[in-house]
Amino acid sequence: MTSRWVHGIYLSLLSLSLFGNLFLGGETSITPARFPASQTSKMIGNLEKVHIGENKDLQFFAKIDSGAESSSIHAKNISTFEKLENGHSVLYVKFETMDENSLQRTLVRPIVKIDEVRSALGSNLRYFIKEKVWIGDSFFYVNVNLADRSRLKRKFLVGKNILDENYIINTSAVSLTSH
Repeated sequence: MTSRWVHGIYLSLLSLSLFGNLFLGGETSITPARFPASQTSKMIGNLEKVHIGENKDLQFFAKIDSGAESSSIHAKNISTFEKLENGHSVLYVKFETMDENSLQRTLVRPIVKIDEVRSALGSNLRYFIKEKVWIGDSFFYVNVNLADRSRLKRKFLVGKNILDENYIINTSAVSLTSH
């Protein structure tokens, strides 16, 4: 009995959906998660000069990684603390980083999320901050995860969260956006 009732509701909903599409002009479309390259796409090399911060405070020669969901910055001595803002407790992170010019900075940023990140070395929880990232004359406010990239040659990694801003990677080129 219950099975017939559920089946009847399912058929009713399906009929309503078809009726809406056929007679009311409703369109159902599936939007792709990523869009194909277009004439307006910007070409980027497999390594690019990027700047970080409102005033382009730090400079990195970044690795471009189409397999990475999010961008990543080198961070050491990571510590967290809470700060009261407008009556709410906000979690902050303090970390040290060093750019391409060996400029060492201690940065303090609010944590926008804590998420699991999978890499070739396994998976672990990472802090994400919102950062202004410049590539050439363009900039993006994106979530960047903090990772100890000491053993890696490149201290900044550009992931899909920036590449999805209409970039195409030319894997045989280096630094196409630098002037």
